[in-house]
Order: sequence, then C-alpha cells, then structure tokens
Amino acid sequence: LSKDELGEFIEVQAKDIMDPTPAILKGMESDKNEPWENRLIRTAQQIEGRYGQLTQLLAMSRKFQVFETSHLKVSSNRDTGESEIQFMNEHKDAEGAPLRIPNLIIIAIPVFLNGDLYRMPVRLRYRKAGSEVKFILTPYNPERAFDAAFDEAVMTATDATELPMFKGTPES
Repeated sequence: LSKDELGEFIEVQAKDIMDPTPAILKGMESDKNEPWENRLIRTAQQIEGRYGQLTQLLAMSRKFQVFETSHLKVSSNRDTGESEIQFMNEHKDAEGAPLRIPNLIIIAIPVFLNGDLYRMPVRLRYRKAGSEVKFILTPYNPERAFDAAFDEAVMTATDATELPMFKGTPES
C-alpha cells in the first residue's frame, strides 16, 4: 500500500486495531499479565517486533519520510582472486537518527462470521519503491487463530447438540 492507501485502510479498519496494553508495551512476560498478553509479548520477542498504537499509525500515514543513504564497498585480493562486494543502505529520519517505526500492530477480529474476536499480531513493513514508500501488512501466524476458533466452534456444536464429536480425514 502507498502511504495514502495505508492511511485510508487504517482509518476504515480502526475498529479492528487494538492498542497494545501497558504490559505489551513494556515487553516483559509476567504472571500478572493476561495469557494473551504474554503470547503477544513472546511473539514480539521472537521476531524482534515493536508494537505500534493506532495514533502512531495514523500519524505515520499522514507524514512519513525516509532519508536513504547508500554505500558500496568493493575489495579484492589479487593473490587469491577473492573479492567482496558490500551494499549498505541506511534509512534515517529527518533529524538523521536511525528510523525506528513499529513493525507490529494488534488486530482483534472474528475468524468466523459473528464469532468471538481473536487478537492477532500483524507485521508492518515498508519498502522503498522508486521515489515512494510502500507498506506491507501481513498477519503473523493466522493459523493459530483459525485453529483456536475452529476448536471453539466444534466445542460449541458438541455442547449444543449433546452429540459426540468426530474428526476424520478425507478418504483418498
């Protein structure tokens, strides 16, 4: 998505975006946290994530600038024929500091129509595309939410019908 498309998308989907709790922002697992908070904290630790808040995302979509510097290093050893080429790109903000934007957001959406809300992390990435910046939003491990929602639906059906539950595999 372009910067403007990201802004429009966030505004339309704001109801599904959940601000991280203080425990999640602190990034420390604890017995005092809710289990879902600890799960989201572990996810962020595993993928070096930083959760963003809705206001941050909206501000980013309105005013986001990346200043890129590129360096090329070429070295060779004539004795052995070895050579090394390194490309280095640095992204900085307007003040010249390294750019640190949130790379995770939390959404709370139903997996099945009219079902319970499931909290899921979504990766937020950006790439330079010519003179523009493009944003990519990718749900992180959505299978976990689907499996939990499916198991819950099966249990609801089992309880409501008072019939045994059978799980099988397709015939070949």
